[in-house]
Amino acid sequence: MMINKDGRVKTGIFGLDELLGGGYCPNTVNIVLGSAGVGKTIFALQFLLKGLENDEKGIFVSFDMDERRIIDLALSMGWDEVVDYIDEGKLLVGSNFHVEDIVYLNSDLLDFILSNASNDKVRIVVDSFTPLIASLSFEMRKDVNWFFSKLREAGTSVVTLEEPLDGNLNNPSITVPVFLGDSVIHLENIGYGEAFNRTLRIIKHRGSWHAEGIFPYRILRGLGIVVEGSAYVEERKTKVDLEDVLREVDKKEIDPVVLRRLKKLTEDEIPISKEELIKIIKRVIECS
Repeated sequence: MMINKDGRVKTGIFGLDELLGGGYCPNTVNIVLGSAGVGKTIFALQFLLKGLENDEKGIFVSFDMDERRIIDLALSMGWDEVVDYIDEGKLLVGSNFHVEDIVYLNSDLLDFILSNASNDKVRIVVDSFTPLIASLSFEMRKDVNWFFSKLREAGTSVVTLEEPLDGNLNNPSITVPVFLGDSVIHLENIGYGEAFNRTLRIIKHRGSWHAEGIFPYRILRGLGIVVEGSAYVEERKTKVDLEDVLREVDKKEIDPVVLRRLKKLTEDEIPISKEELIKIIKRVIECS
């Protein structure tokens, strides 16, 4: 699997890895939430293509689109190579699933995924998970959790969810998979004009730092999704000498536990300014 020096899986989404602290964590389930037309399927295809370009295998499961429609979307984006990947058996498309209840997740759907995921060099997409769990109740949480655990064993996955038309995200079919996913990215069409029409927000990224805030993105033929704002995060990264900072805040004695935590904080580049970091350290010391 295409893993960078930080042990992360590159997403293939231009500008996103920097906002995720280097990319997805390996063997995770990553939720992409959004309404129709925000680019969830393009996001999913882009994620798969990044792996395919590096000799990984791709599995695309869809309840909404058959193979022909997926190919048509890829061709419309200028990704002609998708046809070759399918013909060569490197990208497998499963679209003949008519599951009406999540208790059947261990039937043909899971068999299809696991039988074709021979090792961890595979990327898996389920687009969209929503039809399968439209009537999901909180009692079925264990079934989703079990299914996600099987996906993690097989590889690194992207699961898309369709945002309700009324914008209500409290429905169990949304809250349960979002809660159980390892990361959640919310794509939104806010309609403020061409430059800022679509925005991306990282709701959570379990076990990892992630950028906070709302970042505009565009969908460009040939490239796919391009997220703006990564340069802002890179510019703010600061490598801090903790001893210099402590001298600056004029603190000679610090609780050993607090000192150990501060050392952990400053081991890596921190995506905040030095001035902001000094304020945080002062506050931590005052409260200790």
